[in-house]
Amino acid sequence: MYSHSFAYPGPKNQAPPLLICSDLVVDGHLSEEPASWRTCIHNSALILKTARKQGWQIVHVYRQDRAPNPIASLRPATEEPVFQCRGPSALSSSALRDFLAMNATEEIILIGRSLVPSCLSTAVAAADLGVAVTLVADAVSHGAAESHDTSLSIAHAAMRLVPQFATMTSTAKLLQLQSSLSLFVSGT
Repeated sequence: MYSHSFAYPGPKNQAPPLLICSDLVVDGHLSEEPASWRTCIHNSALILKTARKQGWQIVHVYRQDRAPNPIASLRPATEEPVFQCRGPSALSSSALRDFLAMNATEEIILIGRSLVPSCLSTAVAAADLGVAVTLVADAVSHGAAESHDTSLSIAHAAMRLVPQFATMTSTAKLLQLQSSLSLFVSGT
């Protein structure tokens, strides 16, 4: 739906993207498929490191109904705002919506726990606000599926829905583009 590039640093008037780290907490593995959760953590750490190095805005969002217990490698830095949301969407936090408006955020990059419902509902809510979303598919976990469970078909349906609200990419593509742009900007 949106065709934004990650050309950061971009034109002088273009702000860097906002990275939303959604509910990346220690207890996340309890309801997530183990391999998906490990991949999500690994890739999220790579993206967070790059985002910090590139000077992106970064926020961390946790569910209000449980104490935030971030994964050690994904803990917020002191200058990174932390928000609590009451629903599955990170944007169910009115403080985060105010933050987006105050910073005139045009683009978010979304990583985190639980494709369904958290990341999908955040992508839909952001699209409703007119904010472009890039979902890093391999930095988002999905629920564990059992043979009699419908979770797998729900995850497949969600993956078909996401492109209506967000651009999808992979960690490798995102980081490769960032590396290429850094070399181009520095002239090396």
